[in-house]
Amino acid sequence: MTLNVEKSESTYHNLKIFLQPQIVTFFVIIFATFINGPSYPYIGNLIWLPLGAMLLCFLLFDFKVVLAALMATYFSDVWFHSAPMMVTQDTILQHITAVMTPIIAIASMRFFRLSNFFDGGKVVFQHLLFLAILTALFNTIISFFINSYIASKDTNMEQINATIFIKNYLIGDLLGCLVVLFFAALVIVPAIKYFSPKSVPMV
Repeated sequence: MTLNVEKSESTYHNLKIFLQPQIVTFFVIIFATFINGPSYPYIGNLIWLPLGAMLLCFLLFDFKVVLAALMATYFSDVWFHSAPMMVTQDTILQHITAVMTPIIAIASMRFFRLSNFFDGGKVVFQHLLFLAILTALFNTIISFFINSYIASKDTNMEQINATIFIKNYLIGDLLGCLVVLFFAALVIVPAIKYFSPKSVPMV
């Protein structure tokens, strides 16, 4: 009987450890998309907070929350951007791009050994800034090719203006990443450090 109880408690504990990051990631991205407002996928937004929110979640919880990020991206489009419930090849490409670009940026930072964002309890702002620039650059370039491919298949759709697209995406993505990352570094991390010192992320 005692063994069964211990197994049950262990299963519950493992499930809790697995689900908490997924739930947090899902709602953080949903909230960021909600407050960001309308989306202009073929023109670009002045600021794009969901990318920064996704980047933050990958920094905090690593890449195990990919599925939650993908689901949040899909439901955000449906709930806030009037996207159809039916998933198409084009929307899958756009959603995968949105999720993969922060991962590629973080992996690149780790490859060049620039992924230490905390040094002796202090935030390394240079590394955060470089990560934001890298993420914005990757997302802009990959999104340009994906959206250009989608637009080229639709004869009724106006072709993408490369100059406007790249300028708007680069600025919007960079601002979105910087706002979220620096808000997290200056507000969220100190709050966690104050209330729960053992839980401070040391990525």
